Amino acid sequence: MARKNRYAGVLRPLAVGKGSPEVSLVLIYDIEDDAVRTRTSEICLNYGLERIQFSAFFGKLNRNRRQELALRIQREVEGESARVRIYPICEDDLNDAWKLDQYRQDADDLKAKAEVKEKPKLKILSLEDE
Repeated sequence: MARKNRYAGVLRPLAVGKGSPEVSLVLIYDIEDDAVRTRTSEICLNYGLERIQFSAFFGKLNRNRRQELALRIQREVEGESARVRIYPICEDDLNDAWKLDQYRQDADDLKAKAEVKEKPKLKILSLEDE
């Protein structure tokens, strides 16, 4: 029985030390299962990618690290309904990119405020004060 090629559909492996220099990339995914989607986002964050949308990440990785990331995500979503795309972006295109970040409040600030539970600021009057 022939062995299944685990590299089918991903970047071909290169020998260690033969990878290209780091290249900017955008990784986007559409994964139905909540648990698999959460684990996939944690994998992306562990590779140093920055979250730019709920299901989109940006960062710089060399070819070997992109391949390793693709294989890890492939193993994670195996058997699940998922679409994952990794798009390398050259520096010229990155320099021509346009970016607009406009928020009422930063998401990290909102999260930090939710985690800090402040005591209500009430003035307690005693009977003597009346």
